[in-house]
Amino acid sequence: MNSGNFEIKEVEFEEINHVNIKLIDSEFKILKSQTEINNIYEIINANNPSPRKNPIPSFEENETYIVLQPKIERLDFTVSKVSENNQNLDIQIQQSDNPEFKNKKYPAIIIKLNKKSNYNSVKIKK
Repeated sequence: MNSGNFEIKEVEFEEINHVNIKLIDSEFKILKSQTEINNIYEIINANNPSPRKNPIPSFEENETYIVLQPKIERLDFTVSKVSENNQNLDIQIQQSDNPEFKNKKYPAIIIKLNKKSNYNSVKIKK
């Protein structure tokens, strides 16, 4: 799709983790190092009652990890589409009611893009 000088391209992504724990103070965070990934997974694993802990992904220079924790009206959400135009990233989400997340209020998803981050802005479209 082309609108003016901007070309909108769909970006392949993979959902890495889906939890209901307060991970960040904003609606999204791009993780830029192994230390940032470790810090997020330390929170996830500290809140996991199961003896099996979540494996920690390895930071690769040619990938981008993004934590999404949007303010939403429903109990949960999924990522339906990721697209970019120039240095801007748009993340389309679908809100839903997940019975597993009843009485919880911090749904979060970690996604991985198979490309290096150089985005000026990230916009979550609800």
